[in-house]
Amino acid sequence: MSEVVEVVDGAAGKRQERKAANRAKLLAAARKVFAEKGLGAATARDIVRETDLASGTFYNYFDSKEAVFTALIEELAEKARERVRDQRREPGRTVEERVEAAYRAYFELVIEERELFEVFRRNAGVIAAMADRDWFADGERDLLEDLVAWARAGEVPDVDLRLLAQAMFGAGVHVANHLVDENAPDVDAAARFCARLFLGGVRALA
Repeated sequence: MSEVVEVVDGAAGKRQERKAANRAKLLAAARKVFAEKGLGAATARDIVRETDLASGTFYNYFDSKEAVFTALIEELAEKARERVRDQRREPGRTVEERVEAAYRAYFELVIEERELFEVFRRNAGVIAAMADRDWFADGERDLLEDLVAWARAGEVPDVDLRLLAQAMFGAGVHVANHLVDENAPDVDAAARFCARLFLGGVRALA
């Protein structure tokens, strides 16, 4: 009996591995297609053509091209949120070091995931039009929480922290836009500039 259970479990495990591999293939293909064509012009068939999967396989994993697009943007947003948050909350650092490290982590991610970031950038209008979704709200909320904690500890002056969070978050996205177009992006210089700009400017505001 135990041998039968092992065989069944083994077969189920292989099916799960195959499903995960197929989904990963579709996501990788979707990155390329959406980066090149944009969401509007792309089709599910375009995505499948970039893989070795059968044409009907797509709908075993995603209901529509919008569903795979959503999965890609969620992936980018969550990766960015985790990396940046970890750097801002690293103990034993000054606020300046934490902010600079957070910007550096985000810019490094953008360069590593250039194609995925291009999906976001090329389809920024589409993303903005999806009023029921704000994929980056959690990341901005994390930043605001950290700013509030730093202000309470006397490490950041008493200014409008909500506006500061919005400005810092937006600047990171716009600077990343320029870095991803450069042949030899200077991530360290960009991170240092953003950190000094905001932390120097916020002291002037106070």
